Amino acid sequence: MNSFNLLISAISLLSLETIDVEGYLGMNWGRLATQRMIPSMVVDLLMQNKINYVKLYSASDNVLEAFSVTDIGLEVTMPNVYTQKLKNQADVNDWVVQIIVRHPNVHYILDMKGSCSKEEDGLQVLSDLSNKEAIQVLDWTQRALNLMNKSEIKATMSHFTDVLIPIKKPSEGAFRADLEPNMTRSCQILQSYNAPIGLDVFPLLSVNDLFNGDTEFAFFENNSTSVFKDGDKTYSNVFEVMYDMFDVALEKVGCPNMTIIIDAIGWPTYGIKDGNIPNAQRFHQGLAKFVASKKGTPQCPSPIDVYIRNLSNENKINKSTGSFKRHWGIYKFDGQPKFNFDVQGLGRDVKLVPTVGITHMPKRWCIINGDVANDINNTIREKFLDAHDSIVDCTAMEAGASCSNLTETQQLSYVFNMGFRKVAQNVYNKSCYYNGYGKIVSDDPSTPSCTFPVEILATEIPNFNGYARSLAHALMPSSISLMIAVVQMLFM
Repeated sequence: MNSFNLLISAISLLSLETIDVEGYLGMNWGRLATQRMIPSMVVDLLMQNKINYVKLYSASDNVLEAFSVTDIGLEVTMPNVYTQKLKNQADVNDWVVQIIVRHPNVHYILDMKGSCSKEEDGLQVLSDLSNKEAIQVLDWTQRALNLMNKSEIKATMSHFTDVLIPIKKPSEGAFRADLEPNMTRSCQILQSYNAPIGLDVFPLLSVNDLFNGDTEFAFFENNSTSVFKDGDKTYSNVFEVMYDMFDVALEKVGCPNMTIIIDAIGWPTYGIKDGNIPNAQRFHQGLAKFVASKKGTPQCPSPIDVYIRNLSNENKINKSTGSFKRHWGIYKFDGQPKFNFDVQGLGRDVKLVPTVGITHMPKRWCIINGDVANDINNTIREKFLDAHDSIVDCTAMEAGASCSNLTETQQLSYVFNMGFRKVAQNVYNKSCYYNGYGKIVSDDPSTPSCTFPVEILATEIPNFNGYARSLAHALMPSSISLMIAVVQMLFM
């Protein structure tokens, strides 16, 4: 399978309270970005677009509080780095208290139907399936809920498609031999709690792996001849193939008829072949219509609950396996939609509602100091570029991207400016000077094809476990000084 493989497993908390929904389109809100929108603004954005279900990737108190005054169903995901720190039942108990008990007004709703047509509420935790301790955390989570008289809330797990062997026929679906024991154990635990299981599907990656890069087969409205039969079932897109393959694999390990939800599905707008805005618009429109049709798949003809990946771009995601991972968003970093999208699945050419009330940083940029530009040799230049590529988002300068035609001097200006954004244009301790190589200007250095961005003002920076600190605390002079010292050390 492809290099994007994550081996994701997810521990979720699910309520048995019935809700009157059959197949809905929800939204992932990942927040690994340098500057992030204020939670209350995002909540308003979701409500205006009639997006009633959200999967959240970090459980910051201020975010949970913003959702607590709405009827939006929220699925909360614990970061991998924190899940790995849960060493015993007491650790898990504390996490459940922090998320559930301290936020009683949040609607932890996850409508689980899929093949079993069940209705559940949920809360999710990510971990690595290759680590068997993740399965123990799953069990501890459910025990913690029961202990706190929250037995109506269940724990569940979610997986990426790389847990499957790389074949094309759904009827031959099976889990990889190295993961089968853990998959079997985890699904048995889920069945014992009557909980669903999640699947992350990224059709563009799947067709590149299994269907010779036939991009058309990744779309729900497939215009190619890539339609095939598997027994008495006909498949016209890769999503149906992967969903049914996962269902068959579950049956083979003794977990038939489990409810499957799609915890993440999307189309990147940059960073991979055929990853662009027109294709992303077409894919999401087809996805919404598919969900609204409630027809399900050839093997599982019933409504499927789906979460789009992602609300907005995340420029801090590790891009070692592909720049596209930073470009899943249907919105830009400042809350402006990338394309028209009818989330109701009616096929209309309608605009998404933009975020209201966004405040941008001042219109100033950090660029190369022209007085010393000629003194920069290739060694110094490469040090700047390599160091910045690891700490800021310079994917726009990659081959074929909007800033790929910049001159060498403009490239340095671009990375200087992105570093300036990362510290919210903080001028304390000379954050743009870079030992005299940089300077602040008020004239926009953008080119016709390449935008030197002025980002939005940040309101928080998360720590390792997903909880947030305020910007005022996170950007104290001491932390600014430390960051600048590290950057300058690289070039001395």
